[in-house]
Amino acid sequence: MPVVSHPNLPSLERLESSELVIKEDDSKSESFSRHLHIGFLNLMPDAAFQATERQFVSMLASDDELLVHLYPTSVAADERGNEFKNYIDEHYNHIKDIQKRKYDGFIISGANPSQQDMTKETFWNPLIEVFEWAEENTNSVLCSCLATHAIMKAKYGIERQMRNEKAWGIFKHDVGKASHHLIQGLVDGFDGPHSHYYDFPINEIESTDLEILATNDFAGMYLASSKDGSLVLFQGHPEYGGNSLLKEYQREINNFVSGSRADYPPLPKNYFSSSKIKKIEELKQSLLSEPKHITLDESLISDIDLNWQSAGKIIYCNWLNSLV
Repeated sequence: MPVVSHPNLPSLERLESSELVIKEDDSKSESFSRHLHIGFLNLMPDAAFQATERQFVSMLASDDELLVHLYPTSVAADERGNEFKNYIDEHYNHIKDIQKRKYDGFIISGANPSQQDMTKETFWNPLIEVFEWAEENTNSVLCSCLATHAIMKAKYGIERQMRNEKAWGIFKHDVGKASHHLIQGLVDGFDGPHSHYYDFPINEIESTDLEILATNDFAGMYLASSKDGSLVLFQGHPEYGGNSLLKEYQREINNFVSGSRADYPPLPKNYFSSSKIKKIEELKQSLLSEPKHITLDESLISDIDLNWQSAGKIIYCNWLNSLV
């Protein structure tokens, strides 16, 4: 089950006690007969950079019989703060070194865009270049959220469209083509997180060689894939930790307080329990009358159901086994 990162990432140390991670020189690695080598392009902003590492590692540690070797890299780091520029320099592989070998699979994380036109983002050209390289040098490329939006545009010419309302929260999904290997073991109604202002017309996706594997009527596509699984596109976030939506909600509240958001953010759907919503509404009324930056206590999510992680691990386990 464990993941070993090359090189070791300091942020993963907290996962060692749960045996999700082992060090490069750990003798336990010799006990695994099956090994997979996965590249990982982390595009997330500084505030979520290390949490994203842990989230994807938790998904990759979903098969007890596999040892996953992870090779993290990043691009377009010029706009990062000095702390994370140094962190990447010290603990991440340079993209030119990553491209010197082939991999069983490659993961491209999402990112936080600063403008509507993705092609104007500093990460756009490097992302597309890495993706095109990965298509030729890995068995399967798995993209998350913003990376999925980028590939839909660059590879298929499908433009994302602004939604009337953000898809934000935990949603139940209908399973698409049940014979596809990635969704074996899933049933209609499985939960999964979404967090996106944009979406794709389903009919345009269906006009490509992609198969839509999971959708929600409100939130849209959760997962799509090529028939052979060589390209896997998540718009949903199976990797989210229990507090991911809480942190996003806190960020949006503070954006409202600072004036960078005009309206007070709505609650993510189907996330907070009914017993906690009253307390959250009281906080809202307090901040409307006396705005101030806040930190949300994780007691607000002490009773949430994390079953979306189980569904996510089924998908990732299927993906990993398809690479063996």
